[in-house]
Amino acid sequence: MAKEFLLMSQSAELVDQLTATCKKARWQLTQITTPTGLVVALEQRPVTGIWWDLSHVSLDTTIATMTLVRHQLTGPIMILVPEVTDRIQRKLFHAQVDDVLALPVDERSFRARVEQRLWLYRHVQFAKPAPAEAPEKNAVIAANDWTIDQANYTVKKAGQPVELTPKEFQLLSYLINHHNQVLSREQLVSGVWGYDLLASSRIVDIHISHLRDKLEDDPHKPAHLLTVRGFGYKFV
Repeated sequence: MAKEFLLMSQSAELVDQLTATCKKARWQLTQITTPTGLVVALEQRPVTGIWWDLSHVSLDTTIATMTLVRHQLTGPIMILVPEVTDRIQRKLFHAQVDDVLALPVDERSFRARVEQRLWLYRHVQFAKPAPAEAPEKNAVIAANDWTIDQANYTVKKAGQPVELTPKEFQLLSYLINHHNQVLSREQLVSGVWGYDLLASSRIVDIHISHLRDKLEDDPHKPAHLLTVRGFGYKFV
């Protein structure tokens, strides 16, 4: 299977350069233009590694996103920065990134660095985070024709299985466990993702939209996953 890397960047020049590098190495490259887009992409499929362009993203947003996604990836995270400083390196390495490299990248040295990191991930046993606590047994919730089994991580609608990503399931479970309570986007990000990712918390809106598409009879007029304007969301 071909190695796939996600490049979070808005620079057409950098995308072109790294696309050419990947073509020579027979790797696949997918461009992502926003931090939220990268988080969502990681939930849809596994990737080999992440290359992150710091040129148009704040350091705080970068650190928050790296902290959020590190446990989802068994592969290198490489940050490309306009200027490498001790402060930037300390903060990024504390967020468990693998490399901090200066822009513009040198094609040969960059490819060699990526290959070296891939070798390490193949041959070195990296520690994995402890699994989350399992939900209580018999935690089965029924809402009209929805059946959510929190012990076995399954969802059915009208008796038919519904495939959810891990984060979609966690978000749905969190809302269910706080049913009839209005939860702000910030509360949902903290409760489900465990980190204050972005001030706008756009990530929540995207996942709520996906859940409505998969579960509600009419996603535009939801019966259970409700928006409370100006406040957030609630499950009824």
